[in-house]
Amino acid sequence: MKKLTIVLSIVMMTFASGLMAQNLNTAGKAYNKGIELAGEGKTVEAIESYNKCADICAELGEVGEGLKVKAETQITNLYMNIGVEKLKAKNYDTAIILLDQTKVYADKVGDEATLNKLNSYFAAAYTGKGMELYKKTKYKKSVEEYNKALEYNSDYPSAHYYLVLSYVKLDDSGMLEESVKNVMLYSTNEEQKTKANLAASTYFLKAGHDAVKEEQYNIASAMAEKSIQYKPDNAAAFYIMAIAYNEQGNFANATKAALKSVSYEGEDKSSYYFELGRAYEGSGENEKACEAYAQVTKGPNKEAAQYQRVNVLRCY
Repeated sequence: MKKLTIVLSIVMMTFASGLMAQNLNTAGKAYNKGIELAGEGKTVEAIESYNKCADICAELGEVGEGLKVKAETQITNLYMNIGVEKLKAKNYDTAIILLDQTKVYADKVGDEATLNKLNSYFAAAYTGKGMELYKKTKYKKSVEEYNKALEYNSDYPSAHYYLVLSYVKLDDSGMLEESVKNVMLYSTNEEQKTKANLAASTYFLKAGHDAVKEEQYNIASAMAEKSIQYKPDNAAAFYIMAIAYNEQGNFANATKAALKSVSYEGEDKSSYYFELGRAYEGSGENEKACEAYAQVTKGPNKEAAQYQRVNVLRCY
């Protein structure tokens, strides 16, 4: 009886070994088929073949583990490649789906290098989605996508830059300034930095213009000062500041601001010289006021400047 039991055990072990060898052979064929299909550009079919290999190997335990990891690594690379292709083609939603699949398999095989690369690809995809929404004037939605991008890569410069543009549209000065800081911190693109500063400068310049119209001169000068922080050679901002100080009777500061405005290159400085004339006149420096008003040769202030010269200051 013992001999029979031993013989049966040997037979079962032989059968099991043969079956395991057969399954491992089938898995190997599926793996090789995946290579062939991938080479032919049949990516979907290749992934299916590699998955078949991985499933068979999973049933084989430790014996199939090595081949299983190889198959799943190939799947990771294929998903990554087609995901990046979709990203380059600006098919962002599909790219994100494929990158998600890449992450699943990269996690399985512990591919840290790929996982790190994925963070930048995800950031690029969500930034791209945000840009599309921005173009459709869906600014709040665009901000949501940029923030998703930053969840994957917190120092992704383009996401911070496009947040600047969206916050300008949303009239959110606080978040605008924060986003500009982040562009300065994370971007190595000088053109991008310049554009971010210009966007902020233009935003605060407009706020200054609007405050002047509303006769809110304290706000106007504060907004002009912010505009200058982002663009120091901002002649128009110094002009707004000069208006605000003149209206407040702060002629010394108005003179400084107006002199700055006329010091920069520009096609027409008539309006700037008009405010300089007002500042000098307010300070009692009539001769300098006459000289400044004489420079107002066009624009809406031409007649007013001429009146001050002839009828008030009696310039000769």
